[in-house]
Amino acid sequence: MNSLHDLFKENKDPKKYSKAYIDYLIGFLNFLDYGTIAAIIQLFEKVQKDKGRIYFAGNGGSASTCGHFVNDFHAGSLRHGGGGFRLIDLTSNIASLTALANDVGYEEVFCKQLEHVIEPIDALVVISASGNSRNLIKAVDYAKSKGTRTVGLLGFDGGQLKSKCDISLVVATPQGQYGPVEDIHLIINHLISTYLTFKKRAEAK
Repeated sequence: MNSLHDLFKENKDPKKYSKAYIDYLIGFLNFLDYGTIAAIIQLFEKVQKDKGRIYFAGNGGSASTCGHFVNDFHAGSLRHGGGGFRLIDLTSNIASLTALANDVGYEEVFCKQLEHVIEPIDALVVISASGNSRNLIKAVDYAKSKGTRTVGLLGFDGGQLKSKCDISLVVATPQGQYGPVEDIHLIINHLISTYLTFKKRAEAK
């Protein structure tokens, strides 16, 4: 199966398509690098220990995943007592985002928010299916110039961000398969946030 369109052509019944879509996702999940996921978790723990911040940036559907990450850590802390992580979503302040896009250009909307704020003890997570978004590349370049560790949650072939980020996790779907990439990025969010929330809760007992 090379594309979702091919999947639909072979499974036009909604029940069959539903099962085929989930099976399609499972195929990509089976090829995830769990060592890389562990490395991301360990980085988050180090940032928390050093009292740093974890910044998130993405565009479109990936922007919503950034907000979902921050929500799940904060909500998990409230429900389960696993606090201590300071996460900041660079996509959530619409006033700042649109002002920067209007005044200096959309390519600068994330790196300008990081100026004079990001520190070596922090981490920057960029989320992108293509891995080629110019504003994310600029943000990663800026963060690395400040000695900040960078993480890419990527899709397709990883794009330019795959080699630029210190840690890159690629959901290797065919080009243009945004939905499955974003689905799996959300699964990774839930995996990481629940693990760290429950671990902090266990350590607090």
